[in-house]
Amino acid sequence: MKCDIRREEGTVAIVPSGRIGVAEAVELRHRLFPELTVGVLDVSLRMGEVTDLDSSGLGLLLALRNLCADIGATFEIRDAGAWLEPKLDAVGLLSRKTT
Repeated sequence: MKCDIRREEGTVAIVPSGRIGVAEAVELRHRLFPELTVGVLDVSLRMGEVTDLDSSGLGLLLALRNLCADIGATFEIRDAGAWLEPKLDAVGLLSRKTT
């Protein structure tokens, strides 16, 4: 798994690739959470290069959404393929943009 994090003027773009399972979710949590602080206004998670996402990965996405709400940032999931939409829908993440 690889993950690019781009931060620019209040915006954080997260671009993971590969599988997001238990180990990857833990690693991403340690990398991403310090980036999401007060002053971040918009968080974009681009899922187009993710090949598999298990329940740990879904838990990470929920935690990211909740952290964004806590700091007052919008949270958007982009490029979710058709295979991923049912998983996102099952946990209430299918809507594209939340605050």
